[in-house]
Amino acid sequence: MTAAHRMEERRELRRLERRRRRGGERRGPVPLQRMASAMVGAVDELRLKVGRAVRGDRPLLVALVGLLAISGLVLSGPAQSYLDGRARVDTLAVKADALDKANAELERRAADLQDPLNVELLARETQGFIAPGEVPYSLVPPEVDRPRITQPRDTGTVEADLWYDRAWDTVRGWFGG
Repeated sequence: MTAAHRMEERRELRRLERRRRRGGERRGPVPLQRMASAMVGAVDELRLKVGRAVRGDRPLLVALVGLLAISGLVLSGPAQSYLDGRARVDTLAVKADALDKANAELERRAADLQDPLNVELLARETQGFIAPGEVPYSLVPPEVDRPRITQPRDTGTVEADLWYDRAWDTVRGWFGG
C-alpha cells in the first residue's frame, strides 16, 4: 500500500465517522436531532391543548377570570390609597373638632377679659389687689406640729474643713510635721 492510498483510506474513515456522529449526511449531531424532535413534539402538544381550550365557552371563562385578576391587581393600589386617605380625613376631622372646642373656650375667655368686672375680680383673686378705701387682710393657716424626719441643720459657726486643708494635713502627718 502506498502512502497516498493510506491517506485516502484515512479520509474515508473520517468522513464515515462524521457521518455516523451526525446521524447521516448533511445532518447535525444526534443529541441536537433528539432535542429538536422533542421540541417539535412539545410544540405540537401545546398546539393541541390550545386548540382544545379555544373551543366552547372555556376561552370566555378564562378571559373573564384573567380580566378579574388583572383588574384586582391594577385597582388594589388606588383602593388602598383611597382607604388610607379616608382614615386620615376622619383623624383630621376629630382633631378639627377638638381645636374648634378649644377656640370656642379661648374666645369665651377673651370676651370675659373684656369685661371690667371680671378683670377686677381676677386681679383681686390672683394678685391680691384692693380698691381704694378697703382694708386688706389675709388668713395665714396655723403651723401644724409635724414630726421631723431629719435633724435640724445647725447654721452656727461651725466651718467645714476644706478638702485641700485635710489633704495637706494628711501629707504633713506622713512626713512628721
